[in-house]
Amino acid sequence: MVDDPRYSGNPSFGARDTIMPRSFLLVLFVLITGFLNAQFYNWGWGPPISVNQNGSTITCTVWDPELNTTRTNSYTSVAQWIHEDGVVATVSGGGVVRGIVYDIDLGAYVDDSFSFTSSTTITNSAGVIAWVTGSGTVGAAIYNPATHQWVDDQFSFSSGTTIQNRDGVVSWVTGSGTVGAAVYDPGVGQWRDDQFSFSSGTTALNKDGVIAWSTGSGTVGAAVYDPSVGQWMDDQFSFSSNTAIVLEDGVIAWRTGSGTIGAAAYKWGTNAWIDQQFDFSASSTMPTITDGTVQWNNSNGMQRYGFTASSQWQNNTNTSVRCEYFAEEVSGSAPNIAYLWCLSIGASSYSHACGDGHTITRRWAWKSYANSGAYSPQLTVFNAVSNSTCNGSVDFIGTNVASHEGIDVQVAFQPDRITIASSETIGTIELFDARGSLVASGISNDLRMTIPMDLRDGIYTVRCSSPQGIRTVTRGAVIQ
Repeated sequence: MVDDPRYSGNPSFGARDTIMPRSFLLVLFVLITGFLNAQFYNWGWGPPISVNQNGSTITCTVWDPELNTTRTNSYTSVAQWIHEDGVVATVSGGGVVRGIVYDIDLGAYVDDSFSFTSSTTITNSAGVIAWVTGSGTVGAAIYNPATHQWVDDQFSFSSGTTIQNRDGVVSWVTGSGTVGAAVYDPGVGQWRDDQFSFSSGTTALNKDGVIAWSTGSGTVGAAVYDPSVGQWMDDQFSFSSNTAIVLEDGVIAWRTGSGTIGAAAYKWGTNAWIDQQFDFSASSTMPTITDGTVQWNNSNGMQRYGFTASSQWQNNTNTSVRCEYFAEEVSGSAPNIAYLWCLSIGASSYSHACGDGHTITRRWAWKSYANSGAYSPQLTVFNAVSNSTCNGSVDFIGTNVASHEGIDVQVAFQPDRITIASSETIGTIELFDARGSLVASGISNDLRMTIPMDLRDGIYTVRCSSPQGIRTVTRGAVIQ
């Protein structure tokens, strides 16, 4: 029993100082089975947002299936905005960059600001917001649904910098030719960045998680982030002038000024780049890449090289579509969040069978599982003529907050109290917020109890543990 004089005469909960009163609460109670729908978005973890603009104010609108209602919120001082899927990026006239998402687990919009420098431009792709300031500072931000927080960082501070933001990777080339890249690694909860080349006249490409570049003097290089070792892995392959590059499906190919053709791909098993040069004819045309296979023409006609299943470059062979998967748990308990890395070569489309009936057709994805336990997500990657499948595994220990069993318990939320009625002795009561944190607890030997409580907007879980050891979990949502 919690000793709190404010609740004298009632079986009581301990209230945290951070819980603020609301003048009016509109309350909608939902059973736990409704929460399964929140996980089933192709985006991975949240619903898409629509945006309307009126002058410098935007209004974001989203449908929340858990609350069975439309939620809107307005943001001011917006000079430019970009929205894709469940992420909205804005920048003010003064250069303030802001990110906006709707978190179903919280039943609320979550926004944050990251940069405060004038003449800032923004990009928004695949859940990542990236920006470069007028002075050349590069930054990026991503929303982590496991911690319910935006995570941002800054990486480069040189003038004349340009950026690319694709497939979860942010890359940049400074005015002096420095090439760098950054990716968010949920396993360590940090942005991981590195710089690879420092030559003037450099151009760079960014696609399918791979960064490739060619310097003004013709040096060709490439880099990829390998989450299995937690590092950017880069290498250089060619050093001839007037070299041009092409990047597609995880493969980089090049042609030097004298006509030499080469290509490289990353071998995940040995954490190394495998490169080879194929042709040294001045008549060679610029190569193309289709499904990871490198093709070009010379005086002898069309030429073709593929990257085989044994990780070798071979003449007159198509690249074997290679499924490479790295699935990892981001949170150890509710909410049960995994991050699904797709590291494949030669593929153009992807399908993650998440192990709970949900399929995500993205190269990479956040995945929210409704319940704790072990899951075996399976990735299948496709090109125009073949496919390949590989398996992953994630295991959430959890606290059984997201379980539903036992006695009949009715929970009603009202503006100033929670009322619990049970068919048997209630026993121990625990109240959790959407993050799985214990807000309050208490004990009752009755069939009914009323708990005075002021709650923030959000979604809450009430768990009853009867004296017979039977647990029952129900959830409710509190919104204005």
